[in-house]
Formats: sequence, structure tokens, C-alpha cells
Amino acid sequence: MDRTVKEDVSVGSGIIGIFPRMPQKLERVFAEYIDNSTQSFSDHKEELLKVSKSNVCKIFITWNNDEIIIKDNAFGMSHDDFKHALKLNNPRNNYSENSRSQYGMGLKTASTYLGRWYSVESTMLGAREKYSSVIDVDYFEKYNPTEIDNIITDAQETDHYTKITIKNLYKPLTNAIDNSLRKKLALIYSKDISEGDLEIYLNGRIIQEIDPELRINKETGSEYLNYFEDNFEFDGQNYEYHGWVGILKTASTDDAGFTLSQYGRGIKLNYRPSEIFGKSNSFQYQRVVGEIQLDDKKWKISFNKDEFIWDDGLEKAFIDSLKGNRAVKEIRDIAGTLRKEKDDIKPVVKQEDAKKTVSKLNEKYSALKNITKTNVQIAVNDQPVVAITPDEKVESNIINITYASVNYSFDVQVKNDNTTDAWLSIQKKDENNSYYIIINGLTKYFSNYNKKECKDLIVDFAVALTLTQLSCARVGLDFDKSGLMIKQLNDILKNTN
Repeated sequence: MDRTVKEDVSVGSGIIGIFPRMPQKLERVFAEYIDNSTQSFSDHKEELLKVSKSNVCKIFITWNNDEIIIKDNAFGMSHDDFKHALKLNNPRNNYSENSRSQYGMGLKTASTYLGRWYSVESTMLGAREKYSSVIDVDYFEKYNPTEIDNIITDAQETDHYTKITIKNLYKPLTNAIDNSLRKKLALIYSKDISEGDLEIYLNGRIIQEIDPELRINKETGSEYLNYFEDNFEFDGQNYEYHGWVGILKTASTDDAGFTLSQYGRGIKLNYRPSEIFGKSNSFQYQRVVGEIQLDDKKWKISFNKDEFIWDDGLEKAFIDSLKGNRAVKEIRDIAGTLRKEKDDIKPVVKQEDAKKTVSKLNEKYSALKNITKTNVQIAVNDQPVVAITPDEKVESNIINITYASVNYSFDVQVKNDNTTDAWLSIQKKDENNSYYIIINGLTKYFSNYNKKECKDLIVDFAVALTLTQLSCARVGLDFDKSGLMIKQLNDILKNTN
């Protein structure tokens, strides 16, 4: 006989063990806590102002080797809110209009992404109770509990906060993570921070607002900056957007692009559609910057609040509209014509770099004090006294340079020659301004410079020195005397290693 039975399809609580394996962006993980805090503060701002002189939502993030603590000064959780925060797939049904908390990975996913143990502690303004619970991922994976302890203790009616503590961390905080997290959180919450509604502290240091420095129009003295608003029709609906667009003073692939925001919160960072920004080596791609507000629920966002859901043709319609906007087009066209100015160039070497290097060089060059007289001799017949013999069987590495109306051809060779201490030898190849540049790869001075960029610099510098010597000979200095600098350099290098 046919029959129907009920089967259990409930998801065990141990499923939280898979959350850390889900791909997440670190700034979006922390944004989950910040969204909850800012929304709680905004929903209850009038009540909070009655007991506090500050109208700023403050979030304190402490990250050390042992734990991460996130604490706010928001309204706090009621008993019902606290239960929702602990339970899987149990969102509230009373979110406020345009609430930042109604989407997202949730406190549980965010916390278990950072570590395998976390606790939640909260008390609501006006309540006399504080709630506290612990989630141990290892325990949940093993036992699939259906209940956990909520420790309820007495609290002052004026207390209000939520505190998350995460332990058994997956990764430490590095300088790179610190810098990246600060920058991206500043972009996501740029409106809140700039308007003074939000302060985020990471290990005691406030996350600063990012105000991009824009290129100055020399004719007007003002920034290259346009504001715009526009709309378009798609699938029977009207879509509106507004924002600003400008040109960065200094080209930067990290900083350029649009921030797409909704209700003051950054969703998509560094948005650069090729139809507007071109290829990655274009000036528009590296210099055009701006922010666009998409403040309507018709602009749907992803679960993690880091993308817009518009692959049904909406994005193409948006890009077409944006590309045709007069203010955007003007900035885009101007950015394509601008070139680097002197003040655009970032210094490669700074004073602090020189200070570190000099402290090492004092010891490195101390060996030279034992040399009382140079051993360098003048060359005879255009040939160095100590020469590295070129190998005519080696495939040529030719570089052709025209300088001061003279065409030079250099054949660059690297030889590992341990019979001489010379680093660089320049030898005539033929009568047509062709020369061998021979670099000794066994020179001890350069033994620690084994990174690719250092190797490039060594060869590059050898070519520049060769060109310098030959140019000096062209302006009246004998070849043998012009070569004294190279020979003296070889002598110094061999005694400094």
C-alpha cells in the first residue's frame, strides 16, 4: 500500500563548522558587526541621546594574537533579539525601513569565519538584565546541540552595548591586513564617518575618512570634479542614481574607480566597467574616481552586501546611461588627455630609507680604510687593464641607444668570472660605436642583491655607467681617463663586500 511519511530535513547546529570554509572578504566580515551596531544606534538615537551626550555610534575593535573583541555603544539587545542572534536562519521580522541588518552573513557566520570560539554579551538601554552566551565550534560540530546556555545577570538600566569576543583565531593581524581593513572600512562607511555619525577604532586608532586628493585644473584653479544625477528605464521601471566623479591627482589602480553605495553604505568598491574606464593601463582606469548612490530597493544587493544583483541586463543599461552622462563623459575625456606632472611622482627613496641604509653602509665601507693607495692604472689602446674577455659564442643581448646625436650599440654579457675582481668591463666591439658591456656575476658586493628588481637595476646601472664613460670621451676627455671612474668603481666594489 502506498503511504506518505515525514522525514527529518532539519539542519543540525554543527553546520556552523563549514562557515569558515566559505569565501569571505575580511572587510565584509567586520562590516557585519558594524552594520548591526550602526542600525541599532540609528533606530534608537533619540532614546540614546537622553542618557548620553554623544550622538556618535562608536565601535571598538581589538585584535591581538589571542582574541578579537568588538564592542559598541549602541542600544543593545532585548532578550528576543539576543535569541535571534544565536539561532541559525532565524532573522527578525521587524526590521526598520532600509535596515542594514536585514541582509548579510549574520553574526554567527562572521564570528566563526574569524575563529572557532566566540561569545556574545549584550544589555539593552532601560533593561536590568545582561545576556551572555558562548558558541564553541568544536562542541557544535561534535554534538549538534539544540540548546545553549544564556547566562542572565543583573545590569544597570543606563548600560547599553553589545560585545563579541572571538578566540582560537584562524589568522593573526599583520600590517598589511591592518592597512587594508582600515582603507576598505573607511570606503564602505565613508558617509557615516564624514558626517560624524560613526567612529571606528582598530586597536585604539581611529579609522580615518578617505578624502581623495584630486587633480587641479590650472586654468580655473579648482578640482576636476563634477556632480551628477540621472535615470533610465529598464524592464518597465525607472531607475535613478546620483553621485560625483573626479580625477585623482596621482594615478592609482588601488584608489581609482567608483564606490557604489546604497543608503550611505558602500556596497561595491573600485567599480570600473571597461566601457567607461577602458583597459587597466589607461589613464581613465588609474585616475577616474567617484561615488554613486543607488538609493532604491529596486537596486537589489547580494546576500553579503558586496555586489548588486543585476546580471539580467540591468547592469548594461546602467553602464550605458552612465557612459552617456555629460558630467561623467567630460571627466572621462579629460582624464584621457592628462599626463604626469612633477608633483605626481611618488618618491621611491625617502629620508627614513636613507637613514636605515647609511647605518649599514658605515660598517660595509669600513674595510676601505685599510687601502692607503689605489691600484687603478690608466688603460692602454682603449682597453681596460683588467678586462673580462667577451664570449663571441654567447647570444647577443643588444641595446641600441641614441644620446647627444650619437648612435650606440651595446652587447650586454654576464660572465661568472672568478679570475678577476672587476664588476664591469667595457670593450670596443667594432668601429661603429659598438661595445661589449661585460658584467661579472660573481662580484661579492652584489651577492645579497638577488631579487629580480635588484638584478634588473644592476644591469640597468651598468648600461648607464657605460654610456656616461663614452659620452665623457665624446666631449673631450680621453677614453683612458674617462674610464678611470669605472676602474675606480671596480676597485671600491671589490674591497667592499
